[in-house]
Amino acid sequence: MSARWVYVLQESIRGLSRNLLMTVAVVLSVTVSLTLLGASLLLSEQVDLATDDWTGKVEVSIFLCDDTTACAPITDEQRDQLRRDLEDQPVVAEVFFESKQDAYERFQELFRDQPTLVESVDPDTLPASFRVRLENPALFGVIAEQFAAYPGVEEIVDQREILNQFLRFTNVIRNAALIVAAIQLIAAGVLIANTIRVAAFARREQTSIMKLVGASNWYIRLPFVLEGVFAGLLGALLSWGLLYASVPRVAGQLRREIELMPFIDAEHVLLIGPWLLLAGVGIAALSSVVALRRFLDV
Repeated sequence: MSARWVYVLQESIRGLSRNLLMTVAVVLSVTVSLTLLGASLLLSEQVDLATDDWTGKVEVSIFLCDDTTACAPITDEQRDQLRRDLEDQPVVAEVFFESKQDAYERFQELFRDQPTLVESVDPDTLPASFRVRLENPALFGVIAEQFAAYPGVEEIVDQREILNQFLRFTNVIRNAALIVAAIQLIAAGVLIANTIRVAAFARREQTSIMKLVGASNWYIRLPFVLEGVFAGLLGALLSWGLLYASVPRVAGQLRREIELMPFIDAEHVLLIGPWLLLAGVGIAALSSVVALRRFLDV
């Protein structure tokens, strides 16, 4: 390494240690900002992962009339005919019949952690139904149009609507996290710029001498820019470490408690690391350059 680069690196390290309190504030600000950014990116990955898994499992529920409904109870002949007609549909991949008892047992399994809710429901409360898996979930309209007025059919429900409601909710959370992260990154950039300006002002006599002996503007500015870059890099590494230490553990706990959906793992956290490093270094370098553009034009 040439003497020039040794000087630049030494000056950058000295600059960080001279104003240690401000450096810590910058690193913490970048860490918080990038942790929020990383969390929003991981949330997006989680939503995509769950969506891909659920899309293949989305079913159409055809609830059948019984003694508790306003429509006439479906007969055995009507039920068998309905099943045959469903299976003859080219858009249908598979048909399952779920009796009232089956529905009750599934309800008990889904809500086993809520005994009060389970006790309030008995087998006669839940209707029998056909659960239909389609070749393409978007073709729900074909089933709804043909079987909505079918004898013995009370209601046809597309589970995509429930999924879409969940996705809309998670998108709101994800977008809110991204907005907060963006605001935090801007705040971190302003803090970095002010820190670099203070450092440059404190060393204005040194930089003036360097200019007099022929040093270029960029050679004078580079140590200050590297100060910001080092602080941004350290903040990015800390945020990456925090996410790696916490997210897989939380996801693993959720995976044990919730069996209805897949969860992200440590590999997903590793994959967003380069983006966090790029964001941390990028915002720090840009803020430093902007801060020095006019202030240090010696």
